[in-house]
Amino acid sequence: MPGNLHRHRGFTLIELLVVIAIIAILIALLLPAVQQAREAARRSSCTNNLKQIGLALHNYHDVYKSLPPGYVSTRAWDNGTSWCRSGGVQRAPWTVSILPQLDNKPQFDVFNFNVPFQETSNQMVPAIEALLQRMNVYTCPSDLGDPNGRLVPSYLGVQGGGIAPNCGNSGCSPANDRAFFVSGLFMASSRISFADIVDGSSNVFMVAETRYSSAAWASSAKQDSCAFTTILVGAMERINLHPAQSRGIHLTRGFSSYHPGGCNVVLADGSVHFLSEVMNLAVYQQLGRRNDRLPNGGFNP
Repeated sequence: MPGNLHRHRGFTLIELLVVIAIIAILIALLLPAVQQAREAARRSSCTNNLKQIGLALHNYHDVYKSLPPGYVSTRAWDNGTSWCRSGGVQRAPWTVSILPQLDNKPQFDVFNFNVPFQETSNQMVPAIEALLQRMNVYTCPSDLGDPNGRLVPSYLGVQGGGIAPNCGNSGCSPANDRAFFVSGLFMASSRISFADIVDGSSNVFMVAETRYSSAAWASSAKQDSCAFTTILVGAMERINLHPAQSRGIHLTRGFSSYHPGGCNVVLADGSVHFLSEVMNLAVYQQLGRRNDRLPNGGFNP
C-alpha cells in the first residue's frame, strides 16, 4: 500500500451537536447584553428628546413670559379654580404651540388655529398633512407605538398631582377613569410663568413620559360634559402601574414608559431625570404640584 495516502476525517454527528450547543450558549449569553446596550441607547435618545422639549418650553417662556397653555380653549382661563371645560371649544395643544421653538416653524404655519383640535375624528382636521407627519422629538425610541397606527406622543405635559378620589387641595376630579388637575404647569387656557412655581423649578415636573397615549401628538381635549385631555397627565398613580396595553384608559392618572424600572421626566428647570417606579408615592405626587409648599425630602429620583 502506498505510504503517502492521507485519511480525511470529517466532523462526527456528536462533535457537530457539541459545536451547535456551544454557539447557542454563547448567543444566549450575549443576547441580553446586546438588548441592554440597545435599550441604553434608546433611553439616551429619549433623554435627549426631553432635553429638547424642555429647552423649547424655556425659549417659549422667554418670548411670551409664560409657558404655553396645556391646550387652548375658548373658555377663558380662570386662575386654575376649575378643571371642567364644559362649553368650550378645544384648540391647539402645547405640543403644537412650541413647534417654532423646536425648529419646526414651517409645520407650525400649516395649522389653522381657529378650528377645533379636539380628539374626535370629524373635528381633528386643522391640518391633516401636518398632523400625520411623525414627530421624532415627541416619540421615545422604546415606545412600541399605537397598534392602530396613530402617531401618538410619548411625552405629556404635567397638569398636577395628588391622590384619589378628590386629590385633597390639589384640584383633581376623576371622571371615567380620567384625572383632572389644575395644580401643575399645563391646563386648559393656562398661562403659568416660572414666577408661579413657588416650590422652585427644580422641584416641579414639567413633562413626563407615557405609554398610554391613544390620540395624535397634535390633538387637544375631547369635548363632552367636561373635557378630558389627551395631551396632559397627572402624578397620581404609581409609575408603570398599568399594563402598556391600557392605552387611553389610564392616560391622565400617572407616568409610564417602556424603559425597565421607571420613566424619564423633565423638571421645570429643564433638567431631565429618570424616576424609579418604586419612588416614594407622596413625593412623586407633590412634585406634580407647583405651589403646595410641602417638603419633598430632597428630591431623589
